Amino acid sequence: MSLVLDLLVNLWRLLRNAWVRLAGRPPEYVALEVSGSLPEFEPRVGLLQRRLRPGPAAPSLERLRACLARISSDDRTRGVMLRLRGLDAGWASLEELRRELHAFRERGGRVVAYLLDPVDSRSYYLACVADEILATPLATIAVTGLRSRVNFLKDALDRVGLEAEVIAVSPYKSAGDPYVRNDFSKEAHEQAERLLDRRYEELVRAISRGRDLTLEEARARIDGAPYAAPDALGKGLLDAVCYEDELPERLGGGEERARISEWEAARRSLRVPYRRSARRRVGLVSLSGTIVRGRSRRLPVPLPLVGSEQAGSDAVVAALRRAEKTRRVAAILLHVESPGGDALASDLIWREVERLRARKPVVVLMGNVAASGGYYVSAAANHVVVRSGTVTGSIGVLSIRPVASGLYERIGVHPAAVHRGARAGLLDFTRRPTADELRVLQDQVAFTYDQFKDRVARGRDLQATELEGMAAGRVWTGAEALDLGLADEVGGFEEALCKARELGKVERAGSEVLLKISAPRSVRPAPGEPAEAVRELADGLKAGLLALSAARVWAVTPYDISED
Repeated sequence: MSLVLDLLVNLWRLLRNAWVRLAGRPPEYVALEVSGSLPEFEPRVGLLQRRLRPGPAAPSLERLRACLARISSDDRTRGVMLRLRGLDAGWASLEELRRELHAFRERGGRVVAYLLDPVDSRSYYLACVADEILATPLATIAVTGLRSRVNFLKDALDRVGLEAEVIAVSPYKSAGDPYVRNDFSKEAHEQAERLLDRRYEELVRAISRGRDLTLEEARARIDGAPYAAPDALGKGLLDAVCYEDELPERLGGGEERARISEWEAARRSLRVPYRRSARRRVGLVSLSGTIVRGRSRRLPVPLPLVGSEQAGSDAVVAALRRAEKTRRVAAILLHVESPGGDALASDLIWREVERLRARKPVVVLMGNVAASGGYYVSAAANHVVVRSGTVTGSIGVLSIRPVASGLYERIGVHPAAVHRGARAGLLDFTRRPTADELRVLQDQVAFTYDQFKDRVARGRDLQATELEGMAAGRVWTGAEALDLGLADEVGGFEEALCKARELGKVERAGSEVLLKISAPRSVRPAPGEPAEAVRELADGLKAGLLALSAARVWAVTPYDISED
């Protein structure tokens, strides 16, 4: 039945392609919008989110990858014009898109980057992969470098009578620092400096290679920024300054004007690739967000530690089991985009990965961040692929025990309780924990940390003595993780898919062998009626607040660093 369907589909595509070849005239350049956070795959969007969204969804790497493949398959099109604006993607996502654009150029396509305000270091880093960089006349080229910032909240919490007792495996495991400090610790500062150095050097190298400058000249251009567009042109950071309506003349050359069409219009005149069925497939399971127990959720507002997007252990485990039971799935590609989260939830997912790899190979593809709990769940995989800029590692745990006694006193609330059992009030945040209760929490943290290290040592075939120097909450770039043996390959989506195909003996190549697998509807939010969506958001917010009120053991990255 599948073979007959493929024949019918391909027959229709053959006729369509013949007609397009005779009657259609594709543009020389296809305009693609590049903006937003560039998620790896197309996100699932519920009814309420679709109705509240003001305009079209920002593109995903998956969508841009498919567009580039379709354009390069039609030799009548010269290339793409990337319209860059409002880009706030992570550095690993930008690295992946640069990789795809470089491959597009190697296939014979031409890449033109058109810059619109604001042009920051991220936008320019991506633009440097292009054959030509153009900008609108009033654009400001603000390639001013990189700056990391952490908002420390101790004094702010003191003012409202809130405190926290933080128990961590080492000063490097500093996710709790913003709640108990007013500045970096020595270890956290050293780590932030090291990570920023790696990212800055990658930016410098990209500018140097893309603009034919020495490394010293590239650093000087950064130190002299920002520039008005004409000044940036004089410094060699741009190839031309023009309005968008002048692009056809600029790209056409001579007296001819190049035809430029938006993707939605251009794709109707491009040939459609033929369908190729694969008997064996690679199952894609995505873990995105802070790891929590229960269902996956998306909160209306981000919460400390919990974040806004949450990957529920029940949902991820259910998706992995569905992949295991699907006969056509010969290997699993597990995409991890997570700063970590609840230690128990992480362990439940880790167990499924370890159990599953005995039956089907598991390849992990790490996104912008796959650290702490995100690394925990990845450690059991057969093969781990990282981007150079992936934030990973952070092998360690901590516990944050809220103390709200000062707040209760200020607002005139006087809690009184009776109890049975010496430690019945262990999680009562209306009072300060006793020395005995702190010791219990320390024992829990130490036990969980030992288990974390054991999982990594087994999965990565490392000795405990080797692991100690790279654990204790230390965070690494993807390139460093490869050198340390915490990852197997620096690459992107294509490399991870190729490895999954190899391990699963999937003969067909290309993204058509990929089968997206999600949890059954019973363990994920239903995108149906608006009332259901609102209820889901309310339930998620309640669950997030409950998670914060308990003294859990967390496997999370040190902190959320905002970059300017």
